[in-house]
This record gives sequence, structure tokens and C-alpha cells, in this order.
Amino acid sequence: MLVYDAILLLTLVIYFAIWGIYLRHRAASILHPVSLYLLFHGIVFTFRPFLARFYDFSALYQQFGFQPSISDKVTVLLAANLGLVTFVAVSLFVAREPLSFPRDKYDDVHRRMLRKPFLLVAAMLTPIALASLAEHWAMRALGNTSMITDLSTGIAINTTGNGWFFTAQLVLVPIVVIFAWLYRFQLWSLIPFGIFFVLRAGTGGRGPLIVAAFAIVVLYLTEQRRRWPEWRSGLVMLFVAVVFTTVVSDRGAKVRELLTSEQAEEAVAYMDTAPFETMDFANQEFFEYIVYAVPQRTGTYDYFLSNLQIFTEPVPRAWWPEKPIGPPIQLFSLFDYGSPLGMTLSLPGAGWYEMGWAGVIIQCAMFALLYSLLYRWMIARREDDWSLMTYAVMIAATTITFRDGVLITIARSLPFYLGPIVMMWLLARAFSVPSSELIRKFALEKGAAAPSGKAVGGTHRSPAERRRMMIEQAATKGSTA
Repeated sequence: MLVYDAILLLTLVIYFAIWGIYLRHRAASILHPVSLYLLFHGIVFTFRPFLARFYDFSALYQQFGFQPSISDKVTVLLAANLGLVTFVAVSLFVAREPLSFPRDKYDDVHRRMLRKPFLLVAAMLTPIALASLAEHWAMRALGNTSMITDLSTGIAINTTGNGWFFTAQLVLVPIVVIFAWLYRFQLWSLIPFGIFFVLRAGTGGRGPLIVAAFAIVVLYLTEQRRRWPEWRSGLVMLFVAVVFTTVVSDRGAKVRELLTSEQAEEAVAYMDTAPFETMDFANQEFFEYIVYAVPQRTGTYDYFLSNLQIFTEPVPRAWWPEKPIGPPIQLFSLFDYGSPLGMTLSLPGAGWYEMGWAGVIIQCAMFALLYSLLYRWMIARREDDWSLMTYAVMIAATTITFRDGVLITIARSLPFYLGPIVMMWLLARAFSVPSSELIRKFALEKGAAAPSGKAVGGTHRSPAERRRMMIEQAATKGSTA
């Protein structure tokens, strides 16, 4: 174990060294992809391994039915650090520009003009999302579900229901986040977020809660022109952490009992575990299982074939009864070597699953490139309303995607997290809502002197005339803001 302990200390040194280098970089901020990955890696691959060593974690080994060798454990730490270095290097090479917070009064005018399209989108989607959420409540409280677990793969299958409806509740994430942002984070604007938080907590699910809370923090910090959280943002994150721990302990049973007259069945308690030994933080053990199996026992890697599931996943099983369970092409099953039920791969773990050491570099570089290009796009767009909303939701979702480590996680959530934003954009175009750039340009050309309420043409106006009238009015409001 001396070698393993030495690698543990090396991991700690590497982690703090990278933080030191990163904090000196001009692009460093809590909104940068590197910050989110450093937080993820620090919890599951830097500090938790010390707890695992001190408390001699064994619960997951017993549950999965395997025991990693010292070589497996050392491989995991080295591969995780290789993934960290790769992710940071690619991200800082691609997303090297700092946040400049260029938003001005014309962006604020445009944001106010988006309230009408947003409220229409929210009115259309919220009833469907609440119905989906109610189905989750019934599933948890009464045990009624159309989902079964395939014992050969550990994958949950929707046998009779529609997976799109089952997941529709996720649209509440961008809805509550954008509502708070459009109304400038006044206390009453956080009420929808609070309602969603309670209702979602009652289902026992934690991921969307964390995504929504962090997305609000991202938008609030840009509003305040801050690169790092201040005390208000810190309180929000602390509150989420406390609720996360509570929800983990009973999967939402206390919340359901508090809001309904029906008594929930006694929650199944976790086995007697040490601090942070639960599956929610166990990416280290999950990665050890992958190294234990691939390719030592499977004889091969996956070679990125699992990504083919992106093409089969959108089709409901009710329409395609013979749809493959999981990826359409599978070279092996991890369930042939143990019982890894509920396992998530993590970003470096997924890379090892695909192609070993080379796979770790490819997978981490691919995700780093994805989020770094998204960051660069937001910077290039002057952090306008559309790029800002998109980036806030997408970067907040890394709290889940880094843990899962696979593209299918992004593909599953993308229609629900970005769908409301796309619908808002289409309605804004239909209503001839001018962009903030057009409002700014018109104000500069006219000296922001357009008379308020100036009429254009007669009763029937063309889209171009309506747009020009809206620009004039918006420019006037911007000049007096």
C-alpha cells in the first residue's frame, strides 16, 4: 500500500498545483468549464480517496461483488489525473478569454422584451411538466411505475409509458431559472424555483435541483459582474448541499409525507456506511470496477460504440418494442463480471471504458472542447441574452455530465434544457422582437432621441415596420434607463 499512498499524495500535489496555475490565468472564474471540472475531480478523485483509505471503504465492493487489486487502484488514480490534466489543458487553450461583462442598458431593454415570449412558452410547457412530475410522485409514493430494470445490463426500461413525457419535467429547470433572471432576481421571482425545488425533492431526484440552483447562481453572478461567488451565491450553494444530503438519506420520503396525507412506506435505509461512502460520490469505486473488468476480463474495449445509442434513444420503446437495451452494438456487458447496478462511469472512467489510456485523453479532451467552444461562443456573442441563457443551463448541467461521463447524458437532457429557449427565440422572431444589437445600433445612429410611442405607418404594418417601431421605442427606453 506504500505505492498507493504515495500516489494519493502525488494526486493531492497535482490537484493544488493545477489550481494554483489556473487561478493565475486571466480566464479563471467559477463560470469557466475548468472550475467545474476541478470541483468535480477534487471531490471524487482527490479528497474522497483519502477518506476511502482512512475508513477502508468496502460497501461498494461487496455490493458490486468484486475486489480491485492495488494495481487497479493505482491505475484509477493515475488515469483520473491524466484526465484532469487533459481537460484543463484543452479548456485553457480553447477558452482563454476572460469574461468582460459587456452587457449594457440595451441588453436590459431586450431582456424586458423577452418576458412576453417567455410567459407564453411557460404557459404551454408548465402543465405538461407538472403532469410528468406528478407521475414521478406517484411512482415514488405508491410504487406504480412503468420502468423495469434489465438484470443483464442494469439499464432501466420504460415498458409502457413514453420516455419523452416521463422526462418532460426537466423543462421546469430552464423555466424557473429564466423567470428569476428576467425579473432581475427579486425575491418573489424565486418563488417558482422554490416550488420546483420542493416538488422535485419529493421525487427523490437530485440532479435537476443542482442544475437549476447552479444555473441561477451563474446568471446572478453575470448580473452582478462577478467572477467568483459572493455570500448570497454561497448561501444558495450551501442550501442546495444540505438539501441534497437530506434527499439522499430518504429519497424524498419526508417531503412527500409533509405535503400529502398519505404516509409513505418506510424508506430503505442505506447500509451502514462511512462519510461520503454512498453511491452518489463513489466514482472512484465505479472507475475501479471498470479497470477491473476492461480489458482484463472483457478482452476488449468498447471503442466508442456506446455513442451509437444517441441515434436509438429518441425513439419511444412503445413505438419500437425491439429497440436495443442500451447501445445498439455491445462488445461485452459489465454485468458479466459483477453487479454494478446504479454505476456511473465518470469522464475519465468512460474514457478508459472506450479505449484505455488513449480513451481517457480522447474523452476528456472531447468534453473539454465541447464546453470550451460553448464558452467562446458566449464571449463572442457579447454574452447576449440567448448565449447567456444557453450557457448558464449547459454549464450547470456539467454537475451531472462529468459524473456520468457519456454523450448520451447530454443528448437525453438537451431537448428539455434548451427546448424552452429555442421556443422563446422562435416566438421572439414571430413577434419581431429586435435584438439588443439592433436596439443599440439604432440608438447610436439616432442619438437615442427617438420620441416615445412614435407611430409607424397605418394600422396594418409590415414585419419590418413593426420591428422598426419596436426598435425606436426600445431605444428610447434604453436612453432613459
